[in-house]
Order: sequence, then structure tokens, then C-alpha cells
Amino acid sequence: MADELTPKQLGAEWKKGFLRPVYLLFGEDAPAKQLALETLRKLVGADDFNLNEFSGGDDFQAGEIVSTCQTPPMFSDRRLVIVRSAKFGAPARKRFAEYLRDPLPSTILFMISPEPRPDSKDALASAVRALGGLVLFKPLKEGEAVKRLMDEAKRMGFSLAAAAADALVEEAGTEWGILRAELQKVKLFIGGKTEAGVGEIAACLGYSQKSNPFDLPRLLQRRDAKGSVTLLRRQLRETGETFRLLYQITSTVNRQLRAKRMLKSGKPSDRIFKTLRLNQYYDREYLSIVERLPENGLIRSLGQCLETEKSLKSRSWLDASIELENLVLKVCGK
Repeated sequence: MADELTPKQLGAEWKKGFLRPVYLLFGEDAPAKQLALETLRKLVGADDFNLNEFSGGDDFQAGEIVSTCQTPPMFSDRRLVIVRSAKFGAPARKRFAEYLRDPLPSTILFMISPEPRPDSKDALASAVRALGGLVLFKPLKEGEAVKRLMDEAKRMGFSLAAAAADALVEEAGTEWGILRAELQKVKLFIGGKTEAGVGEIAACLGYSQKSNPFDLPRLLQRRDAKGSVTLLRRQLRETGETFRLLYQITSTVNRQLRAKRMLKSGKPSDRIFKTLRLNQYYDREYLSIVERLPENGLIRSLGQCLETEKSLKSRSWLDASIELENLVLKVCGK
């Protein structure tokens, strides 16, 4: 048995009706972890007497959580115990590990960790791994996200064009929980139609025809400060999607840095275009632009993107539009 389950393997187990006594979810894709929780909640169908939720993140809760796990269900086959933040100190993690040596078969303990990966010395993670319930939600690669979107669209009953899937990934990022939610919006938007293209994606995301959501990366690539800020303001007015636009900015810089390093290592241009999923027509000047950009400047810009994301997530009083405008100007060298 593998040390860790993938989300796909987890879904396959649940589809067969196979449930483990404990699950501990790691990884950066928070929406996908939340989606897994909702799926399990529906699958178990626990009523109010047999559903217990804890916020977690507090060592004092450990004893109560373990005690709840050891309580048999009332008039039901299962009890579901949910811990939304498995951020505990070493003593609490040891206490959970002790319970998991002999867990109550009728209880499912479902825990979500805010950490990207388990620590090798983590007693709780080791105990969960021994029971096969450690799940790692790795970020999808762009190509994987595109394929998964197209497959999911088929399951929903419509065909999503490859260019449309590309556009959606470029716009919304690669977190599966977010992508699936956007795909559901597309399904509702097209109604009875059986196909969705780039036009439907742009319209569904709330942009007007005057403001193409896929133009911002190309303006940033050219370091067009005036054009980028103007378009950024318009898209913020139309959608208010701060983090979606931040992802576009970060992705643009990261892709240019990858291209710079691939050029430096002697990779042929056609290989670079294929790896970075560039368009031969629209991005025909891409590599010549990248050649003119200093690598240390790209690294600095990427750091500024990550710092902006951290600030917006931790300081709710900041004006997101001002922060994004300042970031765009920094990326453009202003």
C-alpha cells in the first residue's frame, strides 16, 4: 500500500464504499480539501447526533476530540468527527496517535492540516499513514488541470474545448476545488448547449466584450505598465476577483522565469512553447521578450508577487486594488 493517497485514489475508494477510520489531508489546494469533506459528509450521511465538528488548532481540544471518537454512534452505523485545522502541538498529536493504535471501527475521524506536507517526525501523520488515511493534495500541473477539466466537463454532460480549458486554467489557477466550481458555473451558464468555448468561458467569468480576461498576461509580458494598469482596473471593476487577477500576474512572471532558464540551458524554442503551453501565433514574440529580461529581475518580481499574496491574505484592511496596481508597476519596472 502506498504511503499516501492521491485525491483520485481517495475518490475511487469512496465510490466503492470503502471507508477508513481516519483521514488526514495535507496540501495547498484548500478548496479541493473542502470538497473532499463535503463529499464524505454526504457519503456518511451522519445526523446531528452522530456528526461532531471541531475547529482544531487548540491543544486543549485534543482530549475532547479523542473522547468523542471513542463514543459509539446513536441509532446509526457511523459517527463522523471533523477537525477543520489539525494544527496541534506534539503532546496533542501523540494523544491522537495513541487513539489510532486501536480506533473505534464505527468512527471516522476526518482532519484537515494547513501544512503542505507531513513532517517525517510527526506522530499523528505516522499513525494515520499506518491506517492508509494520509491524503496529499498536491497542486496540479497546468496540463493535468486542463485534462481534468475536459474530463470533468464530459461527466457533467458537455464538451469543453481544449482552448477553453487552457483559458480557464490561465484565468483561475490550478487549484482543483476552484476549477471545479468555475466549471459548474460554466455548465449553468451554457444551459442546454453541449459545447463551451473560450467565448463562453470569458462571458461566464463576468467580463464584458471590451475587457478580455486573457489580455492581461500578454500586456504584462511586454511590460506595458499603462496598458496593464488600465486593464487591471477595468477587470477589478467588472469582477472584483482579486486573487484570480493576482494569480494571473504571478503566473505570468513565473512562466517567464521558467522560459528564461530553459533558454539558458539551451532548450529549443519549440520545446519551450510546448512545455509552457504557449500559442505559436499570439506568443510569437514571447522568447525575444524573455531574452531581454534579466533573470534576477524576474526572481525579484516573483518574490514581490508572493509577498503581495501573503499581505492580502493576512492584512484584511489593505486595499486590494492599490496593492495589485503597485505590484503591476513593480513588475513593469516602474
